[in-house]
Amino acid sequence: MRLEHTLIRLLQEGQLALQEGRHVAAETALAEVLKRDPGQPHALQLLGQLAQVQGNLTDAEALFERAVRAKPTLTHAWSQLGSIREDLGHLPAAEACFRRAAELKPDFVEALYNRARLLRQLADPSEAARCLAQALRCQTGSAALRAQILQLQALLLDDAGQLKPALATLDQALQAAPQRAALHHNRGVLLHRLARPTEALAAHDEALRLGLDAADAHYNRGNTLQSLGRPNDALTAYRMALAREPQHGLALFDTARLRWRLGHAAFLSELDAAAAAAPGSALAPGIKGRLMLRAGRFAEAAEAYAQAASSMDGAPGYHDGLGQALARLGRFDEAIAAHRRAVQLAPQQAAVHISHASSLLQAGDLIAAVASAELAVQLDPTDQQAWAFLGLAWRATEDSREAWLNDYTQQVQVFDLSPPPGWTDMAAFNSALAAALAPLHIDSQAPIDQTLRHGSQTEGNIFEQAHPMVIQIRLRIAAAVDDYIKHLDTLPADPAHPLMGRSAPIWRFTDSWSSRLRSGGFHTHHVHSHGWISSCYYVALPPAIARLGAQTNAQAGWITFGTPDIVVSGRPMASRHAVQPQVGRLVLFPSYMWHGTVPFEDTGTRLTLAFDVVPQSGPA
Repeated sequence: MRLEHTLIRLLQEGQLALQEGRHVAAETALAEVLKRDPGQPHALQLLGQLAQVQGNLTDAEALFERAVRAKPTLTHAWSQLGSIREDLGHLPAAEACFRRAAELKPDFVEALYNRARLLRQLADPSEAARCLAQALRCQTGSAALRAQILQLQALLLDDAGQLKPALATLDQALQAAPQRAALHHNRGVLLHRLARPTEALAAHDEALRLGLDAADAHYNRGNTLQSLGRPNDALTAYRMALAREPQHGLALFDTARLRWRLGHAAFLSELDAAAAAAPGSALAPGIKGRLMLRAGRFAEAAEAYAQAASSMDGAPGYHDGLGQALARLGRFDEAIAAHRRAVQLAPQQAAVHISHASSLLQAGDLIAAVASAELAVQLDPTDQQAWAFLGLAWRATEDSREAWLNDYTQQVQVFDLSPPPGWTDMAAFNSALAAALAPLHIDSQAPIDQTLRHGSQTEGNIFEQAHPMVIQIRLRIAAAVDDYIKHLDTLPADPAHPLMGRSAPIWRFTDSWSSRLRSGGFHTHHVHSHGWISSCYYVALPPAIARLGAQTNAQAGWITFGTPDIVVSGRPMASRHAVQPQVGRLVLFPSYMWHGTVPFEDTGTRLTLAFDVVPQSGPA
């Protein structure tokens, strides 16, 4: 009996000393307990807490393991062991600990919340949602913890693309914790994605007012400022993010991209500063390589990607980008070697096989190009780039399957739209639409990572931005998409075909934007990676495009199909099909089909709307 009282006294002394930060006294008392009773679970648990506080995570893990072995029902020790294992990066083992804690105590809200967090990271959203629902049914836990649970629930909804329910859930969280800055930040991000930028900015400003000064907060506020047409304010926000986190990849990328659009000669200065500050990091060189590749500055892209790949040899994307840049420079042996390294590192990624196929086509190794493109299609049958390069490889090898893939007569369809309700004249409607779109084109030059040259492109998804004139034409466009799909359904059924095989009456828009080209402008030859059906709707055209029959302007500004963005085996490939633009005309075609535009010379501008569509039931 005396021994038991002594152990209790020593445990109490050790616990009190730990709470008061007297670590030496705590360790002395608890060590004495273990000397008298080597398997005493509470002493082991408290020593685990002490090791955790002191940063000795490996020792803490071992002590908590001993505690739960000695007493398997020690609920909080299981939870503490889960936290340690999470800190050590052992996520599945950590999730198992939180699961055991919640099994022992079904209303253990913190364990349920922590398990749900890890399940989200471990890609098990349905079980994470079940845990959160159970936690919300419990009557225990503080208002602050309830807000955290609702915040995580909103993130799960966001992950699933359910933006409006996610926003409603965040609003519930804010009722529980109205002063929680992170909730206002998350709300701002959701509102931005829901194309409600004015409300989004108010939410971001409230998060900053409440003290949120993290890099992500300033970065996301910058995105919203861009959507509001305030590029200089957005640039200030991005720079504030970089001041707090100089290696913030998204802020570095968007700062350079925005400065390019604003016409700044030194648009790479932040990237170069980040590279100089962290010479062993692949981050800044990798971003620079990506931007230079899209800008067509292939020597700079190759140099940047080579630096990134040497810093992080195990990252397939850097080798892949290096291969793409080297192929454009005609250094095919080096390019193929870089692609082989990328394929070795990521054999199941369709993207690396697509790039490999592209470089093989440029090098003239056509049979190998077919094999690489076919493998890419097998890995991802909905990848539009994969089908585009496979079709190109079939064309180069005179394979009849190219005609099966690219049927320009049936798959490219033209719709001359009628005026929306309330308009009797399509010319008047498009004139008003052009006036509504004009303020959205604020760039000094085309985005660095888009296909247009000598022009500008709007930011964000324009169909979701509540512009009244755009909403009106969107309804007419949607009806035309329905007619296009009905047309596909009249063709022979072919489940293997990337266009007809995905035909579905229910679909959704993914991306949408407006492009404006000035004199000398054009779109480079490209395909649409995020679509199934793609488009071009003509809002306004200069006389050089609108005139018919003038030989000097033959096909100026027309959309052409069938020419790739590479030279195959040293021989350019001519277009296979072309469509004359007309104001009010919508052209629909498969997203994998190569297309571009012919440059034009005129004082007027060529203004279009474009979008991508995917089946609602299929992959986006």
